[in-house]
Amino acid sequence: MQRTSAARQVTTRECCSGAALAADLPGVGLRRARAFSRRELLALLARGAGAAVAAPSLLELLCRHSLAQETSGRAPAKRLLLIWLEGGPSQIDTFDPKPGARTNGPFKALPTDVKGWTMSEHLPGLARRAERLAVVRTMTSKEGSHTRARELLHCGYPPNPSVTFPSLGSIVAHEVGDLDFDLPAFVQVGGIPSGSGYLGVQSAPFVLRDPTRKIENFDYGRGDGKELMDHREEMRAALEAEFARRGGARAVDVNEIQRKRARRLMETKLARAFDLEEEPGATRRAYGPETFGQGVLLARRLLEHGVTAVEVILDGWDTHIDNFNRTRQLCAQLDPALSALLDDLKSRGLHDETLVVCMGEFGRTPTITPAAGRNHWPNNYCVLLAGGGMKGGTVVGETDEQGEKIVSRPVQVPDLFATIAQTLHLERDKVFQASTTRPVKLIDPNGAVVSELLA
Repeated sequence: MQRTSAARQVTTRECCSGAALAADLPGVGLRRARAFSRRELLALLARGAGAAVAAPSLLELLCRHSLAQETSGRAPAKRLLLIWLEGGPSQIDTFDPKPGARTNGPFKALPTDVKGWTMSEHLPGLARRAERLAVVRTMTSKEGSHTRARELLHCGYPPNPSVTFPSLGSIVAHEVGDLDFDLPAFVQVGGIPSGSGYLGVQSAPFVLRDPTRKIENFDYGRGDGKELMDHREEMRAALEAEFARRGGARAVDVNEIQRKRARRLMETKLARAFDLEEEPGATRRAYGPETFGQGVLLARRLLEHGVTAVEVILDGWDTHIDNFNRTRQLCAQLDPALSALLDDLKSRGLHDETLVVCMGEFGRTPTITPAAGRNHWPNNYCVLLAGGGMKGGTVVGETDEQGEKIVSRPVQVPDLFATIAQTLHLERDKVFQASTTRPVKLIDPNGAVVSELLA
C-alpha cells in the first residue's frame, strides 16, 4: 500500500543503514523486512556477498531478524489496545502492594494464582485472572511532570522541541493497519488526543468523547444525500486547486485526507461497530455502566471490526489529595472492564492477536501526605500487559519492602517500547525524516527487549 506522511521515510542511499541496504536485495522489503531461516539467510548472503562485504551492518540486520523469528516462534500481534490511566496510578495501591509497611495505606493485599504477586483488594477480577496477565513492577524514568511523562509513555521518546513524535496508537496504525480501510485505523475514546507527529494526519486518532452517545455529524444533513455531497466535492476541488497553485498544496492535501476518511466512515456498513446497542445487556453490565467501561467494550467491538489500534482513557489518577477513596472508585471501574475484556478476547479468539497495555504517566510516592494523598513518583511504577505474545503469569522486577527502591530488574521506557515492537513485529530501525534536517528511528534504539515478558 502506498503511504504518504508528513515526514517521508529516508531512502536507501540517504540513511546508508543495513535496513536500507536490505531493500536492494531480492525478497527484502524496507517497510516490512521479513525474518529468515538459517538456510535462507546463508543462501541470501551468498547471492549478495558483495553487498554484505561493502555493508557489514546488513549481516547484523539479517541475523537479528532471523534470531527474532526463531525466539518468538509465533505470528505477530495484529491489534493494540492501550488502557491509559491518566494522572498516574499508585503502584502500591494497585499492582505492587506492601502489606504491613508504613507506606502501604489502608488497602489489603489480595493473593493471586501467580507466586509472589499480590494485588490491591479492589482489583479482585484481575487478581483471579493473573495467570493471563504480565506485570512490570519496576518501570522507571526521570520524567515527573504530567506533560513530559505522558509524551514519554505514549511515544517512547522524551519530549524534544525539534521533533514531534507519534504516539503508540499512531505508530501501530501506520505500520500495521490499513489507512484506507473504511474504519479509522486508530480510535481514541476520551482524553486529550494523542498526536500522530511526523507520521501525518492519516495516522491521527479518530476521537470519541462519549462512547455511549451517537457520533455527531455522522449522517448527511437534512435534505442532503450522496449525490449532492459528490457535487459539492467537485466544486470544492475546483476552488482548492487554485489555492494549491498559490502555495496551499500542503493544507489542501491534509484536508483531502480528512474528507476521504470522513466519507468512508459515513458510508460504510462497518459503522455499526460504534453502536453499543447491538451488545446484550448482560455484556454491557459486565464492563460497568460508566463511560470508561463502555469505552473498553466499544474498543473490543472496534478491534473485532478491523480497527488496528484503540486507546481508552480512565482519568482521575492524579491523587495528591484523598488518594485512597479516589483510587478505590477508579479501581471499581478498571477492574470489571478489564476483566470482562480479557474474557471476551479469549472467548472470541482475539486474545493472541491483541496486545493489551495498561499504564499511566508514572507511579505515586510511597510516602502518604497529610492530605491522605500521594505525589508524583517516576522512580518505580507498574505497567500491566496481556494478550498478543505476552507470557501470562509473569512478574518482572521487584521493589523493596516499602516500595521505595528497585531491588531487581529496572525497566526503562525504551525497553517497554522495544518489547511492544517485538510483539507487533514493528521495524525498530525504520528511519523517518521528522523535520527538514532530522532523521529519527521509529523506536528508540536504546531500548532492549524485556525477554521475560514474551511467550
